[in-house]
Amino acid sequence: WLEPAIYPTCEPTLNSWVAHPAETVSALSYLLGAIYLRQRFGNLDQKLPVRHLPTILFLVGTASVLFHVSNAAVFQLLDVATVALFTSYLLVATFIHRKLARPAQLPYLFLLFAGTGFAFPFIHISLGFGITILQGSLVCWFWWRGHRDGSAPLSDRVAISLLLTGALFLAVDHAGIACVSGSAAHIVQPHVVWHLLSATSAIYFYRAERLLEQHWHHLS
Repeated sequence: WLEPAIYPTCEPTLNSWVAHPAETVSALSYLLGAIYLRQRFGNLDQKLPVRHLPTILFLVGTASVLFHVSNAAVFQLLDVATVALFTSYLLVATFIHRKLARPAQLPYLFLLFAGTGFAFPFIHISLGFGITILQGSLVCWFWWRGHRDGSAPLSDRVAISLLLTGALFLAVDHAGIACVSGSAAHIVQPHVVWHLLSATSAIYFYRAERLLEQHWHHLS
């Protein structure tokens, strides 16, 4: 009874309680990643702003699961909107790392970027995709500018590599290219790979970010 998703994915939609089984199960990786980060670093990072990132990742996973269970347009919009919360945090943190902003400005900049990014999909979903792509691209560009000498920590390199590779699978999926058909259609799809790679990259982004934020007092 809900309007179907605006942009389809490769996985054929089932007329059942779970519209996209493979993509629903793989979306659980965001929830598992959030739980892992909270359990592993929750007690250690109580004074760092990055402690909120697992909560954002959990929201991303919840919205993704709702979308793939229902294949409903409203949950697809919510899915895109919550991703903007994650990319907004990374972008604001990057500005601080590059000394373009002060640590004390993080809450205000995050509210500005995340509020805009969250609202855009509900104006038009293309705006939502556009803002998250722009934010993610800026994070990658600043990272490349800062580590052209090959000095990037391993966590940074893994996070960026997984994100970019996953984004390629996401683009292929929405373009309807390399879709899996037949008996494996509800087992693996490009969108499934995107879920797994992006969820893993989020874990590495967190691990890199927490180490950087431990030195923010030097930037104040």
